[in-house]
Amino acid sequence: MANSSNELSGVGEAMQESLQCVEIAVYGKGGIGKSTVAANLSAALAFEGRRVLQIGCDPKHDSTRALMGGRNIPTVLDYLRDTPKEQATVEGILHEGSFGVGCVEAGGPKPGVGCAGRGIISAFEFLDRNRVKEGYDTIVYDVLGDVVCGGFAVPIRSEYADAIFLVTSGEYMALYAANNILRGIRNYDGDDRCRVAGIVFNERNLPDEKLRVERFAQATGLPIVVRIPRSPLFAEAERLNCTIMELAGRHPERDLFREFAQRVASGLDLRAANPLSDEELERCILYGEAPASGGAIHCGEASSEGAPADEGAPCVKCTSGASEVPAKMNEISDVQSDGSFQKAPTRRPALYGCAFNGAATTAIHLTDAVVIAHSPRACAFYTWQNISSPGRKNLFHRGVLMPSAISPNLECTQIDSHEAVFGGTDKLRRHVQEAVARKPGAVIVISSCVSGIIGDDVLSVERLSTPQTPVIVIAADGDIAGDYMEGIRMCLHEVAEALVDPSAAPKPNSVNLIGETGVANDLEINFDIFAELLGRMGISVNCRFMGNATADEVRNLAAAPLNILASDGQDNRELKEWLVSRYGLHFLDSCVPIGFNETRRFLEAVGSHFGCEDKVAPIVADEQERFESELAALRPQLAGKRVVITTINVNLDWLLDAVSSAGMEVAWIGVLNYLHRDLGITALPDKYPFIEPIVSFSEATARIEELKPDIVVSNFAFAVPPGDYIIDNMPMVQQVGFHSGIETLNRWVRLQQNEKQGIWIHDKELFEKYFA
Repeated sequence: MANSSNELSGVGEAMQESLQCVEIAVYGKGGIGKSTVAANLSAALAFEGRRVLQIGCDPKHDSTRALMGGRNIPTVLDYLRDTPKEQATVEGILHEGSFGVGCVEAGGPKPGVGCAGRGIISAFEFLDRNRVKEGYDTIVYDVLGDVVCGGFAVPIRSEYADAIFLVTSGEYMALYAANNILRGIRNYDGDDRCRVAGIVFNERNLPDEKLRVERFAQATGLPIVVRIPRSPLFAEAERLNCTIMELAGRHPERDLFREFAQRVASGLDLRAANPLSDEELERCILYGEAPASGGAIHCGEASSEGAPADEGAPCVKCTSGASEVPAKMNEISDVQSDGSFQKAPTRRPALYGCAFNGAATTAIHLTDAVVIAHSPRACAFYTWQNISSPGRKNLFHRGVLMPSAISPNLECTQIDSHEAVFGGTDKLRRHVQEAVARKPGAVIVISSCVSGIIGDDVLSVERLSTPQTPVIVIAADGDIAGDYMEGIRMCLHEVAEALVDPSAAPKPNSVNLIGETGVANDLEINFDIFAELLGRMGISVNCRFMGNATADEVRNLAAAPLNILASDGQDNRELKEWLVSRYGLHFLDSCVPIGFNETRRFLEAVGSHFGCEDKVAPIVADEQERFESELAALRPQLAGKRVVITTINVNLDWLLDAVSSAGMEVAWIGVLNYLHRDLGITALPDKYPFIEPIVSFSEATARIEELKPDIVVSNFAFAVPPGDYIIDNMPMVQQVGFHSGIETLNRWVRLQQNEKQGIWIHDKELFEKYFA
């Protein structure tokens, strides 16, 4: 534990010799009188010959009013808001007050908008950049202490305040705020630094007030540096717009601040911050219970009057029994036999991207909507890249067009430092009004971390909806609402709630496709295959929710008599349950099929539902003929080849059927249980007894080196050892329909035939054709 003094003791004398600058922060609850204390202390220090700069760090911007003769000076934030950056100068924000005290007000946004803490940070950055503190030997920061957030804590960071005073009365909430400030200091300093100068007791003449403050001082090991009596002289000085130091005549209050200033100038005995818990504070202040250590809260620290505590007394923080510690640790950890502890595993799944990104990549598939990212430009840019990268890749490499990915309907309000301080709701409102005027099918607003943190009222723009253009707000707040998948869920729910008409007129012989993967290379190819198969049975697709769809198509979602999941993932199953409970939608038991046998069973189920079973057999016969023809061409090149498969736990019957039909041998299947459920690789596990779970990539590497296969195929990335075999990566979203397996076998044959230059040599032709 740190002792009661450190190298900063006597800092005033050292400063006077070296002309270094001492920086003092005055913290306290709003309305406790800290601005009065700060202004009078600055005046007294200047009266004693110090060159003083006072910086007000309260959005009320009245810290320097008494020093400025009642005049409100322009704040740094207002000045920066109204002045071009290249024209901003120190003279615009630095003003001279009584006794030559330099006066600066940081300022803040209007009440209820923006982030005052971020404003303090921006103001300090400007002051540092322009070296405003040069020429002063004493800096006094007057800081709001009700909320010790990152912004208001700037003055107590190590590069600013050398000494910190806590202004309080005997009121419980004033002492609560003082204790909270100690917590903030403790977060920065730990046990290593001593920067708390003590308590400024601003008396309110309350019952037992003196005893309350003394108990708090004793419990936290801090001295009461000065007691300021409740005096009508302060009200008189306020009426005259001046400090106590400027009043005519001799007054005890004036002498009190001169003595305070002299004490500051001659050196301060600084202490570590030792805040109380909420329970300790309540017992100490409200119930008058003595500290558990009998006053020796911290080794060598002072009593309320500044006298050192008995150094021989036991220190409650140093000598508390070891048996007490594990009880607290158990709340967050597992205590080991050696007394160490391990952090308990979190129950919350890892964040795979943020909710903002997930919502945006889903929302852009409402093709006639305007999607507005209420975010900094960089957030929207990264999301745009995430959306458009597969589109560019497919167009330039495969000649496949993905309209929503090539040119996503994504716009951005471009929140900058100005909105981060003053709030971005007005800017968002203007952007939404302009978008609504274009009369799109909908306007979708998605909030980012920044807008969530500064408290922008994004939901208010829903009032800008028109009968033609609803405004849909997804309050993702970056990753505050959750991860990427949570963003998708939020988007689907909010869009459905805003658009779906439960009473839509029935549309016979139609289906909805539910839960397509938003960013996938085969998204449009798979939809075309799906729609073509159903079209051959006389069935149309009513709505893709949310593949590419219009607002009207989503509005008529309930018109289709049957709904089909695009895939059988957990998120899609939850979406299905919600749509069933919310709108009474009916779902097919199976999802969009992959592979020949699964596609046959799927068409039979759809045919049974719509009463067109007779149309299934001819389709299956045609596809069987094509399947056998292509397989016959592939079998001579693949028969006898040995395959090793490494996979996450998804069904691969479509691939295993194709491999078996081609006369190939599956040597081993290693399953990484990425999805934390039953392995579920095949419906025929007895046929493949060599399916084994793996827990590390090294296991897969070892088996590949041992088995020496001809082909290694995987749907997750790992460093495959070098060898004389083909390596193929299965896409996470497979091509659907009868020929999924055949397409994979074709790819393996092409890989065997390729020269080292590969088929990518044709990319140049596609790039030159489509690049604009």
